[in-house]
Amino acid sequence: MTNFPNEAAWIIAPKTRPLEVGPGPDPTPSENEVVIKVAYAAVNPVDWKEQENARIKLPYPYIFGTDVSGTIVQLGANVTRFELGQRKYTTCREILVSAIPDSLPLANAAVLPLSVSTAASALFHYLELPYPTLNPKPIGKTILIWGGSSSVGSSAIQLAVAAGLVVITTAGSSNVEYVKNLGASQVFDYRDLDVVDRILEGLKPGDLVFDTISSQSTQSTNARILGAIGGGKLPVTLWPVEGLSANVNAVLVNGLAPGLVNLDVGDAVWRKYLPEALASGKFLAKPDPWIIEGGLERVQDGMDLQKKGVSAKKIVIEVARE
Repeated sequence: MTNFPNEAAWIIAPKTRPLEVGPGPDPTPSENEVVIKVAYAAVNPVDWKEQENARIKLPYPYIFGTDVSGTIVQLGANVTRFELGQRKYTTCREILVSAIPDSLPLANAAVLPLSVSTAASALFHYLELPYPTLNPKPIGKTILIWGGSSSVGSSAIQLAVAAGLVVITTAGSSNVEYVKNLGASQVFDYRDLDVVDRILEGLKPGDLVFDTISSQSTQSTNARILGAIGGGKLPVTLWPVEGLSANVNAVLVNGLAPGLVNLDVGDAVWRKYLPEALASGKFLAKPDPWIIEGGLERVQDGMDLQKKGVSAKKIVIEVARE
């Protein structure tokens, strides 16, 4: 058994706020899980959106959150690739856990879990790209990643480059160098009136599109782009909107799928690619964390801040000091 008290920030009933901090679940792993003593937990847009209007039935009281970093303190019976005391970030299923190098602060590691899994699901399951490697070979395709400075976009750019694709992306003018440092070869300002025409100049039939923002307007824009080059699957991170181009199939990406159903993707990315890529510096823990101190009592503040909007940052709650 673990030797630390467990607490959680709970939503007690639909649409209630603020979250209430109280005793958490008993941290007992199943055979394929690990228990993490959490140092940092990151906030994602889905957290406040589900608080305000849950699209699926949640088992209240409920704990939001999928992104944590910390130290492994207990192993399930079948877990053999980790040791107690290793520093990690995890969703607690072993297949979604990666070792991180000592040079990577836990606060920075906490930005990665859901963004990596969401990007991996879009690229390697829905778009069927080759799995990422440290020394990728060009495959002759270009992908437009709409929203490159977002959390999911930051991971998607790097994973697509590691799969051998040329990446073009959209970002505000203040984040051009940020997304180029992640591997984007061209950056377009999404606010430009002629952005669609300019993007289409660099795409050809068979190229791909991933909408990491997935508002109604961005889905419509990306469907126009994809439809103009022949159509196909358009991975989106929010519920698909109606009335898109007839030759475009918008598919909702499940960020947890690499650890639940698409285990080949989880194995390729989390077990085989990410640990070495992080250690070698070929995959960067981006965006940088916007750290909120004060423990679980500050989770609601973090969700409210995320709702207001952040650029090339991710809200991370300091749950316990390293």
